Amino acid sequence: MRPPTIQKGSGMERVELNIPSNPIFERVVRASAAEVGSAFGFSAERVEDLKLAISEAVNNAIDHGNRREASKLVAIVFEIDGEKLEVRISDEGAGVETIDVGRRVVDEATLEAGQLRGFGMFLISELVDDLEVSTSHRGTVLTLRLYRREQP
Repeated sequence: MRPPTIQKGSGMERVELNIPSNPIFERVVRASAAEVGSAFGFSAERVEDLKLAISEAVNNAIDHGNRREASKLVAIVFEIDGEKLEVRISDEGAGVETIDVGRRVVDEATLEAGQLRGFGMFLISELVDDLEVSTSHRGTVLTLRLYRREQP
């Protein structure tokens, strides 16, 4: 595992992590997400949303993208730019079929029937403000965006 890299400049702050495809290291990313979310000024509830979304994305990258091959890395980049926190999670897998998160319907019937494929992606999309998926034969990149919100 490479140490975190922190870059500053031009109004943007950036933290990069690279972890092996071993689920134990998801905890490191989750802890980093909590620190970055707090530093960004998110409420405790919003930090929990961020942690859960990133946890799902990292576990997908480890399990489905890199198929738990420890020699393959999962790269996580946190970028704070003005009013936006962007997180990119990249794997080194062979790519995935295109997933249309917006059309995925999860309700009691699908949950009870055990139709959970894509549920993690649905959950991620519900926890963040914006989600993009880019995939190719060189891997998959999930880009999560969360914006500052007015506190009620």
